[in-house]
Amino acid sequence: MSNKSFFSLLLGLAAGAAIGVLYAPDKGKNTREKVKRAAAGNLDDLQEEAENLEAEVEDKAEEAKESMKDFGETLKKKGGEIREGARALLLRQLDRLENALRKAEGKAAEAADTAEAQAATGAEEPEDQTPAE
Repeated sequence: MSNKSFFSLLLGLAAGAAIGVLYAPDKGKNTREKVKRAAAGNLDDLQEEAENLEAEVEDKAEEAKESMKDFGETLKKKGGEIREGARALLLRQLDRLENALRKAEGKAAEAADTAEAQAATGAEEPEDQTPAE
C-alpha cells in the first residue's frame, strides 16, 4: 500500500471516529443508565396512572352500588304501593259480591215466601204473569 493510500485510510478512520463520537449520545454505561431511569420514570407514570384508574373504578363502583340501592328502595316502595292498591281493589270487589249475594238471598227468600203463600191459599199464578221480583 502506498503512503498516500495509507494516509488516506488513517484520515478516513479518524474522521469516522470523530463523527461517531460527536453523534454518539453518551458512553454505553451512561446510555444504559439513562434508559433505566427513563424506564423507571415510565414505570412510575404507569403505576400512578394505574392507581388513578383504580380510584376512578372504585368511585364508579360506589356510585353504581348507591344507585342500585336507591333503585331497590324505589322498587320496594312501588311494590308496596301496588300491593296496597290490589288489596283495596280486592276488598271493594268483595264488598260488591257480598252486597249482590245479600240481594240475591233477599229475592230468593221473597220468592220462597210468595210461593209458600200461594201454596197455602191454593192460588196459582196466571200463566201470562211472571213471578214478582
